[in-house]
Amino acid sequence: MTVVRSFCRICIANCGILAEVEHGPDGDRVVKISGDPDHPISQGYVCPKGRALADAHHSPHRLTSSLVRREGTLMTTPAHDAISAAAEALAATAAQHGVQSVGFFMGSGAFIDPAGVYAFARLKAGLGTPQIYSTASVDSVAKTYVSAVMAGSTALVPHPDELGTLMLLVGSNPLVSHGQSTGFANPVQRIRDAVARGEVYVIDPRFTETARLAGNHVPARPGTDHAVLGFLVHDVLKGGYGLDAATLAATTVNLTALRAAVAPFDLHTTSELTGVAHEQLTALAASVRRAGRLAVITGTGASMSPAGNFLEWFAWALMIVTGSFDKPGGMWFNPGYRTRIDRRERLPRVRLDQPGPTAHPDILRLNGEWPASVIPEEIESGRLQALVIFGANAVTCLPDTPRVTAALQALPTLVVLEVDRTETAELATHVIACHDQLERPDVLPLDMFANRVYDQYTPAVVHAHPGRVASWMALEQMGAALGLHVFGTGIDPATMDADAVLDLTTRDPEALRVLRAADGPVLTDDAHYDWVQSRLPDGVWDLAPAALVEQLRTYQPCTSMLLTPRRQLRHQNSQRYRDGDDSTAWLHPTDAAALSIHDGQLVELSSAVGTLSARVRVTDANMVGTVSVPHGWAHTNVNQLISATDLDQFTGMPQMSGTPVTLKVLEPS
Repeated sequence: MTVVRSFCRICIANCGILAEVEHGPDGDRVVKISGDPDHPISQGYVCPKGRALADAHHSPHRLTSSLVRREGTLMTTPAHDAISAAAEALAATAAQHGVQSVGFFMGSGAFIDPAGVYAFARLKAGLGTPQIYSTASVDSVAKTYVSAVMAGSTALVPHPDELGTLMLLVGSNPLVSHGQSTGFANPVQRIRDAVARGEVYVIDPRFTETARLAGNHVPARPGTDHAVLGFLVHDVLKGGYGLDAATLAATTVNLTALRAAVAPFDLHTTSELTGVAHEQLTALAASVRRAGRLAVITGTGASMSPAGNFLEWFAWALMIVTGSFDKPGGMWFNPGYRTRIDRRERLPRVRLDQPGPTAHPDILRLNGEWPASVIPEEIESGRLQALVIFGANAVTCLPDTPRVTAALQALPTLVVLEVDRTETAELATHVIACHDQLERPDVLPLDMFANRVYDQYTPAVVHAHPGRVASWMALEQMGAALGLHVFGTGIDPATMDADAVLDLTTRDPEALRVLRAADGPVLTDDAHYDWVQSRLPDGVWDLAPAALVEQLRTYQPCTSMLLTPRRQLRHQNSQRYRDGDDSTAWLHPTDAAALSIHDGQLVELSSAVGTLSARVRVTDANMVGTVSVPHGWAHTNVNQLISATDLDQFTGMPQMSGTPVTLKVLEPS
């Protein structure tokens, strides 16, 4: 028996873990995962998903061999042969239809694999196909877009200052999700510490676990939470208690346009729109005045709504006009332990002039990607003939499930790189069984998303199963078949291992040497304030980008019964790690009474595009006028209700939150 010090890569919290491994004649077996008490960030905490890593690694759902479809059936195939067959199919497609007919789609299961992400990024940069996608376009793309138009760069990841006295969490439930673009390891303690220092508000239509702990819940109707932040910006500018005029003039543009954009969000109008009481709005504004600086953290509950762009815009505007960005007491930007973007003279400028999808030319190509929601349409049109899916369960994450399923089934070549035999893998022509996180050496997948400037190296916890391969190796061979040297000329991939690929992921080899030599995380004491402003591509923040101003002018929140999402403690998107979660539809007692629906009844939810059956849980944790259904379930697939054509005009984000629905009882009480 050995104990390996490592860290969890299920989500971006990256909690420290201790893995107890039993070595026997039949191979390694992980017998227990526990929290690392000496980890300076997570301090011994690990969530139920992390503690279940051992069971997940040995689960019968894990792929132990690659598969190739022959005569309609997926047949076990040696990994080398499966990769070769997939590469040959991709090359044939490119030869017949052009490289633009070959697509690559990366999901959350891939983002946690740094070597695989590097290979994917090199493919994306080198192939020249426009058919590049990721799951970021169906949850957090508003963050990317707003950063692009307000800062001129998408390389900024804001984090709350651990000594700040006011934190606003909007559509974010870190006690369950452990963060989205900012990692929340040990979330209960972090929220308790924030409450002890000052105040924490949760703006959310549900009375979430985080809202219960924070003590200040602001229940805003779905699709209107931006109005609460607009009200606060309006109050700051009207009261003149933010940055002085001279500082704003030197560091921002379009202040007058911002004043005009938030002018409608006075106390009465905001209360009417959001359903938040006057007293709550007034108290929240008073808290902002007292604190001076604040942190605003947004989550997928809000960024997946039709008002996601406005929410992110007003969140950034509020922190800019109060002097909260890049300052103690507000939010700081992690430059990354290895990435060290603060060492560049200028942040990389984002391009917003690349063509969008053929059928949606106005939708922007952000960070070299199209929105994943258009994949079925691209397949149906014949423009997409082959697709490689890396760590994404497209069947459970993309809108309009029947259309997605039919489109994937119609693809001549569908290559899936996975660790589990998912619903999407069942539709594939080629399935490549990849190493899971316990089988590979790693560093932090996204070092800029950590809430400290730190990094950690972990060796492989166990020897890899002989039937699985490294994702980077599969991607390299597929790229080679398409005429691309993924790792550059002069490098022989046959001589490389996972550590060699990790070496390529950083410009600072010394940083990796230090990480490998350390027993656990390596933290820096570098100051992480006052470095962003001087490195903005244009040197200023744009407080009111013209496109957002115009989009806000025409926005009308829906007042119907609205669908809202829900994160779950034992799930990471579609990946289930423990029993205990369910896919019930949560309904407020007032709505249940009005619709004559009782707890536990089976109901049908209907939207403009589809229907879904689910059991109801009647709970006052839900806001009146909303029904909450979690994402990621195959048998209660909420994407059956989501339109793949009603997309945000700039980002292509579907309405994963805030879709109008009706409910009908399917069985008597």
